[in-house]
Amino acid sequence: MKLTKFVFTILGICLLISIGCKKEKQGRVVASVGEETLTLEELIDQIPEHIRVDVSPVVIREIVLRWINDQVLFREALIKKLDDNPRIQREFEMLKRDLLINKLVENMLSSPLTVTDDEIQAFYSANKEAFVLSEDIVKAYHILVETNNQARNVRKRLRSNEPFEEIAREFSRGSLSAQSYDLGYFTKQEVISEIAKVVFKVAVNTVPFPIKSDFGYHVVRVVDKQKSGEIKKFEIVKDEIKHKLLTKKKEDRYQRFLLQMKSKVNIQTNFQLLDSSVLDSLLYTGESLTYE
Repeated sequence: MKLTKFVFTILGICLLISIGCKKEKQGRVVASVGEETLTLEELIDQIPEHIRVDVSPVVIREIVLRWINDQVLFREALIKKLDDNPRIQREFEMLKRDLLINKLVENMLSSPLTVTDDEIQAFYSANKEAFVLSEDIVKAYHILVETNNQARNVRKRLRSNEPFEEIAREFSRGSLSAQSYDLGYFTKQEVISEIAKVVFKVAVNTVPFPIKSDFGYHVVRVVDKQKSGEIKKFEIVKDEIKHKLLTKKKEDRYQRFLLQMKSKVNIQTNFQLLDSSVLDSLLYTGESLTYE
């Protein structure tokens, strides 16, 4: 369905920008500036793959107009021979170097890394002091409705042990995706004051009376609590630990790769020069480090 929509979008553009795709080469040219052209294939290539099926004709048109603007400015820069400037040529080389380095590292890190549950649990057990709570937290489920009567009805059904998610889907305003009723763990500062005043006082598994705010009427169920000074429960920090371990594994892989690359070349340093009066004179007398 989405793919079909995208195909028809592209076909529509082709029809709009040309009398018809009678000649393959001419029919695929979306725009031109002087001798430079933007083909339909080049245009599609500029659209990130993950949004291609949902991209709108308006967005595609903006990409074309941006290309035209850039091409006009680039053409003027070439006319003024800015590319002959030695400083700009050095900047080109630096940009090229940085782009290639980034692509090399990206390719090196592209193969997936995994973190097992055992690794996460081991890290948690060895670093519990890092997860001490500095303030109280509460986990709660939440339903927002428009009227007090609706809220009281919701509370009554929850107290009768009807499934929270089913009631949330029925009564919540707007669309409700799975588990969106789960507020997770939060501090007093991370939730509106009307809710904070109630949920931090009542016991776990309590469904207090509806809470009124500027948004409507809130029905909540307190699912869990932890006090300041306690160790955060494993379920709270599991994702955080996984991200930390993945980051560490990426860094380790990068460092190993870097050592392998260094072993292939002869590297010499002269750090004594950095302590010399020559460096001081260059830094503080305004003498240029570049060459025109």
